[in-house]
Amino acid sequence: MRVAWRTLALVAAFASGASTAWAQVPLTLSEALAKVRERAPQIVSARLAIEEARARLAGATHLQSNPELDLAVGNRQGNGERSTDLDVGVAQSFEPGQRRSSRQAMANASIAHSTASLEEITRATLLDTATLFLRSLQLSERVRLLDRGLELAGDILQIADRRFRAGDVAILDVNIARAAAARIRSERQGVVAERIVIVGELKQLLQLEDDITPQGDLPAASNVDASLVADATNRRSEMRVLEAAIQEAQAEEQFGRSFGRVEYGFGARYQREEHNHILLGGLTLTLPMLSKGQGPIASGLARATRLRAELDATRIRIGIEVRTALAAYQSRVEAVQVLERDALPGLDESVTLATRSFEVGQIGLAELLLIRREIIDTRVQYLDALLEAAIARVELDARAGVLR
Repeated sequence: MRVAWRTLALVAAFASGASTAWAQVPLTLSEALAKVRERAPQIVSARLAIEEARARLAGATHLQSNPELDLAVGNRQGNGERSTDLDVGVAQSFEPGQRRSSRQAMANASIAHSTASLEEITRATLLDTATLFLRSLQLSERVRLLDRGLELAGDILQIADRRFRAGDVAILDVNIARAAAARIRSERQGVVAERIVIVGELKQLLQLEDDITPQGDLPAASNVDASLVADATNRRSEMRVLEAAIQEAQAEEQFGRSFGRVEYGFGARYQREEHNHILLGGLTLTLPMLSKGQGPIASGLARATRLRAELDATRIRIGIEVRTALAAYQSRVEAVQVLERDALPGLDESVTLATRSFEVGQIGLAELLLIRREIIDTRVQYLDALLEAAIARVELDARAGVLR
Protein backbone atom coordinates (compact mmCIF):
# COMPACT_ATOMS: atom_id res chain seq x y z
CA MET A 1 0.00 0.00 0.00
CA ARG A 2 2.94 2.33 0.56
CA VAL A 3 3.72 1.93 -3.14
CA ALA A 4 0.19 3.06 -3.98
CA TRP A 5 0.44 6.09 -1.70
CA ARG A 6 3.84 6.97 -3.18
CA THR A 7 2.34 6.69 -6.65
CA LEU A 8 -0.50 9.03 -5.69
CA ALA A 9 1.99 11.51 -4.23
CA LEU A 10 4.10 11.41 -7.41
CA VAL A 11 1.03 11.90 -9.59
CA ALA A 12 -0.11 14.85 -7.50
CA ALA A 13 3.37 16.39 -7.62
CA PHE A 14 3.60 15.86 -11.38
CA ALA A 15 0.14 17.33 -11.84
CA SER A 16 1.09 20.39 -9.81
CA GLY A 17 4.33 20.84 -11.75
CA ALA A 18 2.62 20.33 -15.11
CA SER A 19 0.01 22.89 -14.14
CA THR A 20 2.77 25.42 -13.42
CA ALA A 21 4.89 24.68 -16.49
CA TRP A 22 1.98 24.30 -18.85
CA ALA A 23 2.12 27.95 -19.84
CA GLN A 24 4.61 30.76 -19.29
CA VAL A 25 3.04 34.06 -20.36
CA PRO A 26 0.27 35.36 -18.04
CA LEU A 27 -2.65 36.98 -19.85
CA THR A 28 -5.77 38.70 -18.55
CA LEU A 29 -9.05 38.99 -20.41
CA SER A 30 -8.57 42.70 -21.13
CA GLU A 31 -5.06 42.00 -22.47
CA ALA A 32 -6.37 39.18 -24.65
CA LEU A 33 -9.07 41.42 -26.13
CA ALA A 34 -6.52 44.16 -26.80
CA LYS A 35 -4.18 41.74 -28.55
CA VAL A 36 -6.92 40.20 -30.67
CA ARG A 37 -7.99 43.64 -31.90
CA GLU A 38 -4.44 44.15 -33.09
CA ARG A 39 -3.45 40.69 -34.32
CA ALA A 40 -6.43 38.53 -35.22
CA PRO A 41 -6.05 37.54 -38.91
CA GLN A 42 -9.67 38.26 -39.81
CA ILE A 43 -9.49 41.70 -38.20
CA VAL A 44 -6.20 42.52 -39.91
CA SER A 45 -7.66 41.41 -43.25
CA ALA A 46 -10.78 43.56 -42.74
CA ARG A 47 -8.60 46.54 -41.82
CA LEU A 48 -6.59 46.14 -45.02
CA ALA A 49 -9.83 45.92 -47.01
CA ILE A 50 -10.52 49.53 -45.99
CA GLU A 51 -7.26 50.56 -47.64
CA GLU A 52 -8.35 48.76 -50.80
CA ALA A 53 -11.58 50.74 -50.78
CA ARG A 54 -9.66 53.99 -50.31
CA ALA A 55 -7.48 53.09 -53.27
CA ARG A 56 -10.62 52.74 -55.41
CA LEU A 57 -11.68 56.21 -54.29
CA ALA A 58 -8.35 57.60 -55.50
CA GLY A 59 -9.03 56.10 -58.92
CA ALA A 60 -12.59 57.45 -58.99
CA THR A 61 -11.45 61.07 -58.63
CA HIS A 62 -9.46 61.09 -61.88
CA LEU A 63 -10.57 61.25 -65.50
CA GLN A 64 -11.43 57.80 -66.80
CA SER A 65 -10.05 58.36 -70.33
CA ASN A 66 -6.67 59.47 -71.62
CA PRO A 67 -5.94 61.91 -74.45
CA GLU A 68 -5.85 60.28 -77.88
CA LEU A 69 -3.18 61.14 -80.40
CA ASP A 70 -3.28 60.01 -83.99
CA LEU A 71 -0.70 60.63 -86.68
CA ALA A 72 -0.77 59.97 -90.42
CA VAL A 73 2.08 60.56 -92.90
CA GLY A 74 2.04 59.86 -96.62
CA ASN A 75 3.55 60.77 -100.01
CA ARG A 76 1.66 62.73 -102.60
CA GLN A 77 2.65 62.30 -106.26
CA GLY A 78 1.15 63.94 -109.33
CA ASN A 79 2.05 66.05 -112.31
CA GLY A 80 5.64 65.08 -111.82
CA GLU A 81 5.73 66.51 -108.33
CA ARG A 82 6.20 64.76 -105.04
CA SER A 83 5.38 66.00 -101.52
CA THR A 84 4.79 64.65 -98.01
CA ASP A 85 1.40 65.10 -96.39
CA LEU A 86 1.00 65.18 -92.61
CA ASP A 87 -2.12 64.73 -90.50
CA VAL A 88 -1.86 65.06 -86.67
CA GLY A 89 -4.80 65.08 -84.27
CA VAL A 90 -5.28 65.11 -80.46
CA ALA A 91 -8.57 64.66 -78.63
CA GLN A 92 -9.80 64.34 -75.06
CA SER A 93 -13.16 62.91 -74.03
CA PHE A 94 -15.03 63.99 -70.90
CA GLU A 95 -17.72 62.10 -69.04
CA PRO A 96 -20.74 63.83 -67.50
CA GLY A 97 -20.11 65.32 -64.08
CA GLN A 98 -22.89 63.16 -62.61
CA ARG A 99 -21.03 60.00 -63.59
CA ARG A 100 -17.86 61.09 -61.87
CA SER A 101 -19.70 62.12 -58.69
CA SER A 102 -21.61 58.81 -58.73
CA ARG A 103 -18.38 56.88 -59.04
CA GLN A 104 -16.96 58.81 -56.07
CA ALA A 105 -20.14 58.15 -54.12
CA MET A 106 -19.81 54.41 -54.78
CA ALA A 107 -16.20 54.50 -53.61
CA ASN A 108 -17.11 56.42 -50.44
CA ALA A 109 -19.94 53.99 -49.74
CA SER A 110 -17.51 51.12 -50.23
CA ILE A 111 -15.20 52.66 -47.63
CA ALA A 112 -18.10 53.04 -45.20
CA HIS A 113 -19.15 49.45 -45.90
CA SER A 114 -15.62 48.14 -45.28
CA THR A 115 -15.33 50.19 -42.08
CA ALA A 116 -18.63 48.86 -40.74
CA SER A 117 -17.63 45.34 -41.77
CA LEU A 118 -14.43 45.74 -39.75
CA GLU A 119 -16.51 46.68 -36.71
CA GLU A 120 -18.79 43.66 -37.22
CA ILE A 121 -15.87 41.27 -37.67
CA THR A 122 -14.20 42.74 -34.59
CA ARG A 123 -17.39 42.26 -32.56
CA ALA A 124 -17.69 38.60 -33.57
CA THR A 125 -13.98 37.91 -33.02
CA LEU A 126 -14.00 39.54 -29.58
CA LEU A 127 -17.00 37.38 -28.65
CA ASP A 128 -15.13 34.24 -29.72
CA THR A 129 -12.01 35.35 -27.84
CA ALA A 130 -13.85 36.16 -24.62
CA THR A 131 -15.75 32.87 -24.78
CA LEU A 132 -12.54 30.84 -25.23
CA PHE A 133 -10.82 32.80 -22.47
CA LEU A 134 -13.67 32.21 -20.00
CA ARG A 135 -13.78 28.52 -20.87
CA SER A 136 -10.05 28.25 -20.21
CA LEU A 137 -10.53 29.85 -16.78
CA GLN A 138 -13.32 27.42 -15.95
CA LEU A 139 -11.21 24.44 -17.03
CA SER A 140 -8.31 25.65 -14.88
CA GLU A 141 -10.67 25.81 -11.91
CA ARG A 142 -11.85 22.29 -12.67
CA VAL A 143 -8.25 21.06 -12.70
CA ARG A 144 -7.70 22.62 -9.27
CA LEU A 145 -10.95 21.09 -8.03
CA LEU A 146 -9.90 17.65 -9.24
CA ASP A 147 -6.47 18.13 -7.64
CA ARG A 148 -8.22 18.60 -4.30
CA GLY A 149 -10.36 15.57 -5.08
CA LEU A 150 -7.21 13.58 -5.81
CA GLU A 151 -5.77 14.52 -2.43
CA LEU A 152 -8.99 13.40 -0.74
CA ALA A 153 -8.93 10.15 -2.72
CA GLY A 154 -5.40 9.52 -1.44
CA ASP A 155 -6.57 10.10 2.14
CA ILE A 156 -9.48 7.71 1.65
CA LEU A 157 -7.16 5.08 0.21
CA GLN A 158 -4.85 5.41 3.22
CA ILE A 159 -7.77 5.07 5.64
CA ALA A 160 -9.13 2.04 3.76
CA ASP A 161 -5.70 0.40 3.81
CA ARG A 162 -5.25 1.11 7.51
CA ARG A 163 -8.64 -0.30 8.37
CA PHE A 164 -7.96 -3.33 6.16
CA ARG A 165 -4.73 -3.99 8.05
CA ALA A 166 -6.68 -3.65 11.29
CA GLY A 167 -9.22 -6.17 10.05
CA ASP A 168 -12.13 -3.69 9.99
CA VAL A 169 -12.81 -3.85 6.24
CA ALA A 170 -12.20 -6.27 3.41
CA ILE A 171 -9.64 -5.87 0.62
CA LEU A 172 -12.61 -4.97 -1.59
CA ASP A 173 -12.79 -1.52 0.04
CA VAL A 174 -9.11 -0.92 -0.70
CA ASN A 175 -9.55 -1.90 -4.33
CA ILE A 176 -12.59 0.33 -4.71
CA ALA A 177 -10.80 3.28 -3.11
CA ARG A 178 -7.86 2.78 -5.46
CA ALA A 179 -10.19 2.63 -8.48
CA ALA A 180 -11.96 5.82 -7.34
CA ALA A 181 -8.61 7.63 -7.17
CA ALA A 182 -7.72 6.37 -10.65
CA ARG A 183 -10.99 7.67 -12.03
CA ILE A 184 -10.22 11.14 -10.68
CA ARG A 185 -6.73 11.08 -12.21
CA SER A 186 -8.21 10.06 -15.56
CA GLU A 187 -10.90 12.74 -15.38
CA ARG A 188 -8.26 15.35 -14.55
CA GLN A 189 -6.16 14.45 -17.58
CA GLY A 190 -9.23 14.71 -19.77
CA VAL A 191 -9.90 18.23 -18.48
CA VAL A 192 -6.24 19.17 -19.02
CA ALA A 193 -6.51 17.97 -22.63
CA GLU A 194 -9.66 20.01 -23.15
CA ARG A 195 -7.91 23.07 -21.72
CA ILE A 196 -4.94 22.57 -24.05
CA VAL A 197 -7.29 22.59 -27.05
CA ILE A 198 -9.12 25.72 -25.85
CA VAL A 199 -5.89 27.62 -25.19
CA GLY A 200 -4.57 26.51 -28.58
CA GLU A 201 -7.60 28.02 -30.29
CA LEU A 202 -7.11 31.19 -28.25
CA LYS A 203 -3.46 31.40 -29.34
CA GLN A 204 -4.53 31.14 -32.97
CA LEU A 205 -6.80 34.17 -32.57
CA LEU A 206 -4.07 36.10 -30.77
CA GLN A 207 -1.37 34.99 -33.23
CA LEU A 208 0.90 34.06 -30.32
CA GLU A 209 3.39 31.21 -30.57
CA ASP A 210 4.43 31.40 -26.91
CA ASP A 211 2.52 29.46 -24.29
CA ILE A 212 0.02 31.57 -22.39
CA THR A 213 -1.66 31.29 -19.01
CA PRO A 214 -5.13 32.87 -18.93
CA GLN A 215 -5.45 34.55 -15.55
CA GLY A 216 -8.39 35.85 -13.59
CA ASP A 217 -11.63 34.65 -12.07
CA LEU A 218 -14.95 33.97 -13.68
CA PRO A 219 -16.79 37.29 -13.27
CA ALA A 220 -19.61 37.61 -10.82
CA ALA A 221 -23.07 38.77 -11.82
CA SER A 222 -23.52 42.49 -12.49
CA ASN A 223 -26.48 44.75 -13.08
CA VAL A 224 -27.56 45.57 -16.63
CA ASP A 225 -28.27 49.15 -17.62
CA ALA A 226 -31.65 49.60 -19.30
CA SER A 227 -30.03 51.66 -22.07
CA LEU A 228 -28.08 48.55 -23.07
CA VAL A 229 -31.25 47.18 -24.66
CA ALA A 230 -32.79 50.47 -25.77
CA ASP A 231 -29.79 51.69 -27.81
CA ALA A 232 -28.65 48.31 -29.13
CA THR A 233 -29.91 48.88 -32.68
CA ASN A 234 -27.97 52.12 -33.04
CA ARG A 235 -24.77 50.53 -31.79
CA ARG A 236 -24.80 47.38 -33.89
CA SER A 237 -22.38 47.57 -36.80
CA GLU A 238 -24.63 45.26 -38.84
CA MET A 239 -26.98 48.21 -39.32
CA ARG A 240 -24.16 50.39 -40.61
CA VAL A 241 -23.02 47.64 -42.95
CA LEU A 242 -26.45 47.49 -44.55
CA GLU A 243 -26.86 51.28 -44.60
CA ALA A 244 -23.52 51.64 -46.40
CA ALA A 245 -24.53 48.91 -48.86
CA ILE A 246 -27.78 50.80 -49.58
CA GLN A 247 -25.78 53.97 -50.27
CA GLU A 248 -23.55 52.00 -52.60
CA ALA A 249 -26.58 50.63 -54.46
CA GLN A 250 -28.06 54.11 -54.79
CA ALA A 251 -24.77 55.41 -56.15
CA GLU A 252 -24.75 52.54 -58.65
CA GLU A 253 -28.22 53.58 -59.81
CA GLN A 254 -27.10 57.20 -60.25
CA PHE A 255 -24.03 55.97 -62.09
CA GLY A 256 -26.27 54.13 -64.53
CA ARG A 257 -28.45 57.21 -65.04
CA SER A 258 -25.37 59.22 -65.97
CA PHE A 259 -25.22 57.22 -69.22
CA GLY A 260 -28.38 59.03 -70.23
CA ARG A 261 -26.38 62.26 -70.37
CA VAL A 262 -24.47 63.48 -73.40
CA GLU A 263 -20.76 62.68 -73.41
CA TYR A 264 -18.50 65.17 -75.10
CA GLY A 265 -14.94 65.58 -76.20
CA PHE A 266 -12.69 68.26 -77.65
CA GLY A 267 -9.92 67.92 -80.15
CA ALA A 268 -7.51 69.74 -82.45
CA ARG A 269 -6.08 68.64 -85.76
CA TYR A 270 -3.23 69.87 -87.89
CA GLN A 271 -2.97 68.93 -91.58
CA ARG A 272 -0.39 69.72 -94.22
CA GLU A 273 -1.33 69.02 -97.83
CA GLU A 274 1.22 69.96 -100.45
CA HIS A 275 2.18 73.42 -99.34
CA ASN A 276 -1.03 74.15 -97.43
CA HIS A 277 -1.25 74.20 -93.63
CA ILE A 278 -4.64 73.48 -92.10
CA LEU A 279 -5.55 73.76 -88.39
CA LEU A 280 -8.93 72.38 -87.25
CA GLY A 281 -10.76 72.30 -83.91
CA GLY A 282 -13.29 69.56 -83.15
CA LEU A 283 -16.18 68.70 -80.84
CA THR A 284 -17.41 65.13 -80.29
CA LEU A 285 -20.82 64.30 -78.84
CA THR A 286 -22.03 60.83 -77.87
CA LEU A 287 -25.81 60.78 -78.03
CA PRO A 288 -27.52 58.50 -75.44
CA MET A 289 -30.06 56.96 -77.76
CA LEU A 290 -29.58 53.19 -77.33
CA SER A 291 -27.36 52.51 -74.32
CA LYS A 292 -28.67 54.50 -71.37
CA GLY A 293 -27.22 52.56 -68.46
CA GLN A 294 -30.23 50.27 -68.17
CA GLY A 295 -28.18 47.51 -66.48
CA PRO A 296 -26.67 49.54 -63.60
CA ILE A 297 -29.98 51.34 -63.03
CA ALA A 298 -31.98 48.13 -62.71
CA SER A 299 -29.26 46.45 -60.65
CA GLY A 300 -28.94 49.40 -58.26
CA LEU A 301 -32.71 49.70 -57.77
CA ALA A 302 -33.17 45.98 -57.14
CA ARG A 303 -30.22 45.81 -54.80
CA ALA A 304 -31.35 48.85 -52.80
CA THR A 305 -34.83 47.36 -52.44
CA ARG A 306 -33.44 44.07 -51.18
CA LEU A 307 -31.08 45.76 -48.74
CA ARG A 308 -33.84 47.96 -47.31
CA ALA A 309 -35.86 44.83 -46.60
CA GLU A 310 -32.82 43.25 -44.94
CA LEU A 311 -32.29 46.41 -42.90
CA ASP A 312 -35.84 46.33 -41.56
CA ALA A 313 -35.55 42.62 -40.76
CA THR A 314 -32.18 43.13 -39.08
CA ARG A 315 -33.58 45.92 -36.92
CA ILE A 316 -36.30 43.59 -35.65
CA ARG A 317 -33.90 40.69 -35.22
CA ILE A 318 -31.42 42.73 -33.18
CA GLY A 319 -34.18 43.83 -30.81
CA ILE A 320 -35.26 40.21 -30.30
CA GLU A 321 -31.64 39.05 -29.90
CA VAL A 322 -30.85 41.58 -27.20
CA ARG A 323 -34.04 40.98 -25.21
CA THR A 324 -33.47 37.22 -25.44
CA ALA A 325 -29.83 37.57 -24.37
CA LEU A 326 -30.87 39.72 -21.41
CA ALA A 327 -33.47 37.19 -20.27
CA ALA A 328 -30.98 34.34 -20.65
CA TYR A 329 -28.35 36.22 -18.65
CA GLN A 330 -30.78 36.94 -15.83
CA SER A 331 -31.77 33.27 -15.70
CA ARG A 332 -28.11 32.19 -15.67
CA VAL A 333 -27.45 34.57 -12.78
CA GLU A 334 -30.35 33.06 -10.83
CA ALA A 335 -28.90 29.58 -11.40
CA VAL A 336 -25.60 30.72 -9.86
CA GLN A 337 -27.33 32.36 -6.91
CA VAL A 338 -29.34 29.22 -6.11
CA LEU A 339 -26.16 27.17 -5.81
CA GLU A 340 -24.36 29.85 -3.81
CA ARG A 341 -27.25 30.12 -1.39
CA ASP A 342 -28.41 26.54 -0.98
CA ALA A 343 -25.64 24.17 -2.14
CA LEU A 344 -22.16 25.54 -1.51
CA PRO A 345 -22.31 26.38 2.22
CA GLY A 346 -21.07 23.48 4.33
CA LEU A 347 -19.57 21.39 1.49
CA ASP A 348 -16.06 21.40 2.95
CA GLU A 349 -17.40 20.54 6.38
CA SER A 350 -19.42 17.70 4.88
CA VAL A 351 -16.30 16.21 3.30
CA THR A 352 -14.42 16.35 6.60
CA LEU A 353 -17.29 14.83 8.58
CA ALA A 354 -17.90 12.05 6.06
CA THR A 355 -14.20 11.13 5.93
CA ARG A 356 -13.99 11.05 9.71
CA SER A 357 -17.13 8.94 9.93
CA PHE A 358 -15.62 6.40 7.53
CA GLU A 359 -12.38 6.37 9.50
CA VAL A 360 -14.18 5.44 12.73
CA GLY A 361 -16.48 3.00 10.98
CA GLN A 362 -19.74 4.94 11.23
CA ILE A 363 -20.33 4.79 7.46
CA GLY A 364 -19.13 2.47 4.74
CA LEU A 365 -16.83 3.24 1.83
CA ALA A 366 -19.71 3.25 -0.66
CA GLU A 367 -21.51 5.94 1.32
CA LEU A 368 -18.33 8.01 1.57
CA LEU A 369 -17.61 7.77 -2.15
CA LEU A 370 -21.21 8.71 -2.93
CA ILE A 371 -20.98 11.76 -0.68
CA ARG A 372 -17.63 12.75 -2.18
CA ARG A 373 -18.95 12.36 -5.75
CA GLU A 374 -22.01 14.45 -4.91
CA ILE A 375 -19.80 17.20 -3.52
CA ILE A 376 -17.52 17.20 -6.56
CA ASP A 377 -20.50 17.22 -8.91
CA THR A 378 -21.99 20.16 -7.02
CA ARG A 379 -18.79 22.17 -7.31
CA VAL A 380 -18.47 21.31 -11.01
CA GLN A 381 -22.06 22.36 -11.57
CA TYR A 382 -21.29 25.64 -9.81
CA LEU A 383 -18.29 26.22 -12.08
CA ASP A 384 -20.45 25.42 -15.11
CA ALA A 385 -23.12 27.84 -13.90
CA LEU A 386 -20.51 30.58 -13.38
CA LEU A 387 -19.15 29.96 -16.87
CA GLU A 388 -22.55 30.01 -18.53
CA ALA A 389 -23.45 33.24 -16.72
CA ALA A 390 -20.17 34.87 -17.75
CA ILE A 391 -20.60 33.80 -21.37
CA ALA A 392 -24.23 34.97 -21.32
CA ARG A 393 -23.06 38.42 -20.20
CA VAL A 394 -20.41 38.56 -22.93
CA GLU A 395 -23.04 37.55 -25.50
CA LEU A 396 -25.39 40.20 -24.17
CA ASP A 397 -22.69 42.87 -24.51
CA ALA A 398 -21.84 41.65 -28.00
CA ARG A 399 -25.45 41.60 -29.18
CA ALA A 400 -26.03 45.02 -27.64
CA GLY A 401 -23.04 46.40 -29.54
CA VAL A 402 -21.06 47.21 -26.39
CA LEU A 403 -18.30 44.69 -27.06
CA ARG A 404 -16.36 46.17 -29.95
